Amino acid sequence: MYLGWVGLLVLPSIVTAAVFAGRALRRRGRGKGAAIAVGLLVFVVLDLVAYFVGITLMLDAKRELRREMLERREQAAAPGPAGQGP
Repeated sequence: MYLGWVGLLVLPSIVTAAVFAGRALRRRGRGKGAAIAVGLLVFVVLDLVAYFVGITLMLDAKRELRREMLERREQAAAPGPAGQGP
């Protein structure tokens, strides 16, 4: 949601990475429980990373919008060339 259309690619990528991490452990002879735990850990970590990246991008966009609005207000409030207000 916070990443826009890129989010449609991020979620399947996270799920795929988690599945591959679990399968890699199973191939190395680890137990089923360890493979599930690592898969869940990979999913949670990558999901949190995507969440924080999305939140950061959203907050940066809001900050930029606020700065632009403030600049427009200051320009509108500045006196004109004859020294008079708008």
